[in-house]
Amino acid sequence: MKPLWIVLGAVGLIIILLLFVGGSYVSTKNTLVEKNEAINQSFSQVNVVQQRRLDLIPNLVASVKGYVAEESTVLTNIANARAGVLAAGGDHGANIEANRKLDVALGPFFRLQEQYPNLKSNEQFMRLNDELAGTENRIAVERQRYNKVLEDYNVYVRQFPNSIWAGMAGFHYRDEYFKGNPENNVAPKVDFSK
Repeated sequence: MKPLWIVLGAVGLIIILLLFVGGSYVSTKNTLVEKNEAINQSFSQVNVVQQRRLDLIPNLVASVKGYVAEESTVLTNIANARAGVLAAGGDHGANIEANRKLDVALGPFFRLQEQYPNLKSNEQFMRLNDELAGTENRIAVERQRYNKVLEDYNVYVRQFPNSIWAGMAGFHYRDEYFKGNPENNVAPKVDFSK
């Protein structure tokens, strides 16, 4: 009779252990699905504000063309970068890289008003420039939110025992962060001798 109780106890312990492991897996997978969807939703919000920027750029470029005809390289770079964003589609990594290139292309464009004071008197340019500046601020906020949601997911995926279940369920670390322009890592040279 005693061996039967030992066998039943061992089977019961195995069943409890399996239920615990299965529950842990299901709970972790559900959380990973939720966090993954939060990343997708946050990235969609970034895309919404970035699309607003893409819609503003042609109007802003058109308002500048008459004033800065010799700056066609700047305008061409913006047009090419904008086309790259449109071509990137839904791939997070490609979209992030294309938008980084657009950020870089817009830099010289914002400096044009320093070189061409007449632009400051163009009402349409000033209105569009203000809208674009506001949009850039929204983009920065949404990118920050996206990076925070992605960080939360990545931390969860890498924590133990979640890392075991994440690997089994096909969830992996995602390095799709919006990062600053690498060219900004080089300090500008300042020469006061001139």
